[in-house]
Parts: sequence; C-alpha cells; structure tokens
Amino acid sequence: MSWDLRNLDRRIMYAVLLLALAIPIGYEFVLPPTRLQNADKMYEVIKNLDLGEKGVVFVAFDWGPSTVAENGPQTELVIEHLMRRRLRFATFSQYYLAAPLLDSVPRKIAERLMAEYPGQTWEYGKDWVNLGYRPGDSIFIQGIPKSTNLAEYFKSDANGISLSQIPLWKHVGGFGDIKLLAQITGLTNTFSTLVQFFKNEKHTPLLVHGCTSIGIPDAYIYLDSNQLNGLLEGIAGAAWYAERLKQEYTERKPDKFLVPFTALGIAHLVLLALILLGNLSVFFGTKRSGGVAR
Repeated sequence: MSWDLRNLDRRIMYAVLLLALAIPIGYEFVLPPTRLQNADKMYEVIKNLDLGEKGVVFVAFDWGPSTVAENGPQTELVIEHLMRRRLRFATFSQYYLAAPLLDSVPRKIAERLMAEYPGQTWEYGKDWVNLGYRPGDSIFIQGIPKSTNLAEYFKSDANGISLSQIPLWKHVGGFGDIKLLAQITGLTNTFSTLVQFFKNEKHTPLLVHGCTSIGIPDAYIYLDSNQLNGLLEGIAGAAWYAERLKQEYTERKPDKFLVPFTALGIAHLVLLALILLGNLSVFFGTKRSGGVAR
C-alpha cells in the first residue's frame, strides 16, 4: 500500500512544528530581519530629533502583559534609542496595567547602558520622568494641548514629586515643548484618540507608533495621510529597528527577542510547506482514484 499524506498521523505534524520552534531557540539561531521602510522612517525621526533647551519627548505605554511579546521589544528599543541620544523624555499611559512598566522599562535600559558605557550615567529626573497612569481617556488627552504649563497640568510624577522640583522639567513649558509623541499599544482606540486630540492650532508634535500585528492595517491609514511619521509593524518592525541600532551602535549586545522571532518565522515556513504538501497529496490522490477525492 502506498504512503498517503492524507492519512498521516497529525501528531507527526505537531512534532515537526515543535522541532521547528525548539531547534532555533535551543541553538539561539538568529536570521537577519527584513528591512521595513516604516521602521526606517521611525528610526530616522528619533535619530535626527533636536529638542533644544526646552523640548521633551512623550512616550505613551498603552499596553500590558497580554501584548508584551510585541509591544515589549518595541518599547524597549524606542527608550534605548532616546537614551543613547540623550533625548529627554516623559512616560505616561492611558492603560492602568502599564503603570509598573512606566518605571521598570526605562530603569532596565538605563542599567544596560551604564554597564555598556562605564562612567556614564542615566538618571531618573534628569534623563526621564515617569508621569504615571493617567485616567480620563480622551478628556485627559484633550487637556494637554490646551496647557501652557505642563508642570501645572500634570502636577506631579508617579511618585508624587512635584514636577517643578524635577530637574528635567526645569525648562519645559507648555504643549509646544513636546517635540515628539511615541505611542506603543496593543489596544484599540487609544492611538486614534492621540491622533485626533494631541495637537492644537499652533503645534502638532511629530508622531510615531508601534502596534501589534493585528493593528497594522489601521495604522496604514494614518501613514497614508501623513499624520504618522513612522511605524513599528509588530515584532517584525522591532526586529528591523534593532538591526538599525546594531548598525549604528556596534558595541550593543544582541537582542534576546530575535531568537523566538526567528523560530516563529521558521515555524511559519514549515507550516506553509505542510499545507502545500497536503494539497499536493489531495491533488494526486484524486487523480489516482479516478477524479473522486477520498
């Protein structure tokens, strides 16, 4: 009796997929990421950003544990790039589950950079400030562009320290001093709220965005209308952004997330191959049985 793929035990296919994931992870195998134009645009925005004496970057962490696989690397890479360029930034979120991340992610990156560059320091209050979780959704966002004194509008950081006492905020004035807004999210509606309300008739900050794979089609709308200046398209966008950082900062350590990213890509290729083999088996099996599929 001839071997027919249509009768293959499905557990064998599961085992093949498991090996496709396990082998790259076990050997820490990494394939070069594909170049993504929108991630390039985002990289260039931060690379060429000039804050002057008063400018500041706002970074919105609108994600939580459920999307950490994609939004986590995206956020870490953006924070790393800002820190490497010594660009002052403030973190905040419209999502309550992001509150611990607003503090832990920048500190993690700062510790990594200080280990990479002995003698250099990145300090809370001088290089970045955590504005914390801010409830109110669109009502809160609409109030920011109306503010001529951001220290008065936000009042304090996540630790309850008055912004007027934080060195970073010494020269920051009103909304016009926000030169860039970088938002990373796996949620719906939070990005559209920022696009709609994070601007006024005198000033519109540059806007860059990182989203999960499922949110990419919605983000393209804002790219086409030039409301968005750069985009990280899921984990693939983060992989290419990491490659850009590696090209410019050759001493940086490899990113750990690239290993599962590679494994996932290989597993997808194996899955496509299995689908192709299955369809070929049905096609040739039908021909052998006289045109009737079994």
